[in-house]
Amino acid sequence: MRSKVLSILMLIVLLASAACTHVPTTAPAAASTETPVPPTATTEPRTLTVLAAASLTESFTELGKMFEAQNPGVTVTFSFAGSQQLAEQIDQGIPADVFASASKKYMDAAVASKRVIKYDAKTFVTNRLVVIFPKDNPADLQELKDLAKAGLKLDLADQSVPVGQYSLDFLDKASQDPGFDPSFKDSVLKNVISYETDVKAVVAKVSLGEVDAGIVYVTDFNSAADKLGKLDIPDALNTVATYPIAAISDSQNADLAKSFVNLVLSPEGQQVMATYGFIPAVTGSASSDGFMVTDALGRAVRFEKAPEKIVLAGKALFMVADAIYLFPEAGKRIVALGSTTQGSGNFIPMIDPTFDAKITLDGSAGPEQIAATQPDCVIMKSSNANSLGKPLEALNIPVVYLDFETPEQYQRDLKTLGQLFQNPEQAAKLAAYYQGKADAIAKTTSTLTDDQKPNTLLLYYSEKDGAVAFNVPPMSWMQTQQIQMAGGHPVWEDANPGNGWTKVNFEQIAAWNPDVIFVVAYSSPINEVVAKLKADPQWQGLKAMKDNKVYGFATDVYSWDQPDTRWTLGLAWVASKLHPDLFPALDITREAQAFYLELYGMDEAAFQQNILPTFKGDLP
Repeated sequence: MRSKVLSILMLIVLLASAACTHVPTTAPAAASTETPVPPTATTEPRTLTVLAAASLTESFTELGKMFEAQNPGVTVTFSFAGSQQLAEQIDQGIPADVFASASKKYMDAAVASKRVIKYDAKTFVTNRLVVIFPKDNPADLQELKDLAKAGLKLDLADQSVPVGQYSLDFLDKASQDPGFDPSFKDSVLKNVISYETDVKAVVAKVSLGEVDAGIVYVTDFNSAADKLGKLDIPDALNTVATYPIAAISDSQNADLAKSFVNLVLSPEGQQVMATYGFIPAVTGSASSDGFMVTDALGRAVRFEKAPEKIVLAGKALFMVADAIYLFPEAGKRIVALGSTTQGSGNFIPMIDPTFDAKITLDGSAGPEQIAATQPDCVIMKSSNANSLGKPLEALNIPVVYLDFETPEQYQRDLKTLGQLFQNPEQAAKLAAYYQGKADAIAKTTSTLTDDQKPNTLLLYYSEKDGAVAFNVPPMSWMQTQQIQMAGGHPVWEDANPGNGWTKVNFEQIAAWNPDVIFVVAYSSPINEVVAKLKADPQWQGLKAMKDNKVYGFATDVYSWDQPDTRWTLGLAWVASKLHPDLFPALDITREAQAFYLELYGMDEAAFQQNILPTFKGDLP
């Protein structure tokens, strides 16, 4: 038995040895006659979740299929609903990767929920309203006025839905139009039999003949044109709806989310959107190569390469020009510009040695004159979009809009310029500079109680044909924000100023009787203006005058109260006047010299020669 076991063991050892002997460690290449089989490529299935406005149903469904074809293993799932519903879901933390809204309002809500990073949202299309009715037109609608006919059954989207609010805006405009009865809106709303939660529900009811008419987007009519008729709404009464898109900040598929957004913004994606009747919002190059710039209007502008021939145009240019010149590339690339003068001051020639070689545009320069300079890009304030920007875009000239009106917009618009000049490092450096200056003041004044904040009035003095006027700024403007950040209470906040300077009379000023008054004058010598006020018996009765706290606003080449690059100098100066005890060490001349050196590279000699002699207002 023992020998039998040993025999078996020896046999196993011999077999094992034979197996090892016949398997070489490295087989010669010629020894194998079998065709090698590559390992099977496996792609882990992934799902991209897109929350999109209901009016995007058809177009995004097609884009989803396109995206899946480009990304094997990826499934795109959509949740189509009213933008307000989607914004609520985002606020509640629903997992998602991309959000596309039919209104900036609800994208802003997603930003407030911290689910979308501010300024990541890009406008990708626009849309317009149209009145729809069943194909057989049972109510015999021939014109918009017929919406007010008694007995008409009208269906609208709810006011909480973007298209619902836009519909009400249309009715408001029509009621104020001489071609309509003032009671038009009220008469139309009496005909509404229901309000829907999204635009597709309106289309469905009208298509089925359950109602006589509805108001939807043009794209919704296009998707069911075989069942519907329509009445166009003229531009003067219409609303252009802007659609922003952004990746969700906590997306678990950040790479796919970014890729989907890029597809929507690409020439191919924009073509799909146009097929469904949307108006593409991405301008510039027809190629997907290059880079994108997101401007102040949320528009995506595509460039194949950094523009070499830039034109600065439009009204209120000097403040934008000052910001553009914060980038060292600007001087070499700007080939033409409009007026950068305010009063008698012009700063740009002081920092651009090639200024005299540039084309100077007349203040009334139109699209043809600008186009004649053959620009790669035109930059202007967004307030010029309708009058000047759109005609240039119609000539296929890329336009980038900026604002630079508030501290917040400085952060956004500097980022835009960083994209345009392909210099994000400079943009980040500048943003940090402005934020740091503002934070330093705010940190000091944040400890003040309301009782410690002096009642403050900022007045813009203007004089035309011998008539003097005093004006206060809107609450959202830089001038008001300077007062608030510096620890003052703006006494005019209850005057309900509008969107621009609002005129006030002396009786109102006397009623406010502020502790401190700041006076700005853009076209008159500020020192002379303040001297005139101090000599006026009426003004001598004001508390601020008695306490010697009426100040001409600090000014060098331009006044420091404006949303110009100097606004942080103005902020520091105001704070030192309102609370000298909190800022005893502030040397505003030294602060200004450091500003020009750090931001514009202006050395001490140039500062002494160019800037210091222009000091006006209550400056040393």
